[in-house]
Amino acid sequence: MIRSDQKRRGMTLLELVIALALFGILSAFVMQVMNSVVNLWSSGERRGQGDLVFAAAVERFRGDLNALHTGSRGWLIVDQWEARSASEGVAAWYLPRIRFLADGAALTDVDPTNREPVEIMWTIVPEDPNSRFGRLVRFTNIENPQRSVRDRGTLQEMIRGDEGLTVMDGVLWTEFIAHDTDGQLTKNVRIDNDMPFDFPSKIDLTIEFVSGNARKQPANLDDPIAGEPEAVRLRGIAPIRLPEYALVGNEWVRIDGSFPNIRFSARGERDTLPGEYSQRTPVYMPSRYQSTNRIAADGRRLP
Repeated sequence: MIRSDQKRRGMTLLELVIALALFGILSAFVMQVMNSVVNLWSSGERRGQGDLVFAAAVERFRGDLNALHTGSRGWLIVDQWEARSASEGVAAWYLPRIRFLADGAALTDVDPTNREPVEIMWTIVPEDPNSRFGRLVRFTNIENPQRSVRDRGTLQEMIRGDEGLTVMDGVLWTEFIAHDTDGQLTKNVRIDNDMPFDFPSKIDLTIEFVSGNARKQPANLDDPIAGEPEAVRLRGIAPIRLPEYALVGNEWVRIDGSFPNIRFSARGERDTLPGEYSQRTPVYMPSRYQSTNRIAADGRRLP
């Protein structure tokens, strides 16, 4: 006969509740760790891809600058062009470009004969008339007085005909900054072939762009924006690093704070105008890359 205190008994309701609670806590902890690992991996992958894309663009850009024609026929222009005219409630959109004459002997991909000078232009071309996304494009043209990248008509013809080579896409902001021989910085330079002046010593290339999931699944506004808000809350994946500027709709804003709670410290930046935005409006936070690219002989014009 089995005594009562030797009988096997099951779990009580209280023990079952405690076991389920402990299991839930453990599961939540494991999920949190897994999410952290996935986010770190995703962030590292995004950064790594961005590094490689920008490095490839810089390598090609430096190759073109190294071929700059520094003789008496050489010329270089750094300026902007109007991609979109101003309209009601929308500011004009200007995009940077750099144009120069290069030695064809160093550009066999353009001039297989290695005899003709080549005109080169780097600029941003809008991806879509209704967005701020653009493509970094390299245009080349065998020197021809009847068709030059210095002419507005030729530029428009090249863009419409999609003649250029897309080096990067998903570009939201770009600057070409020239360093003159005195160390001064400027966004506008014009050195024509009839000028005896030296070329800039260096050209800075700055690009802000988004790609991959950062573009497909950007952060969104948690609440609509009306007027001049200071604090906003976002929903979505946190950026690798909070940038100085974010693109809300088609408006650049200066931001600070800590994701997902950020503060607008300035509205309507970078030649845009403040607007009102509905809930779930995408907020793009681009990664910023910069390189300094030297010109041969520190830009001194050769005889």
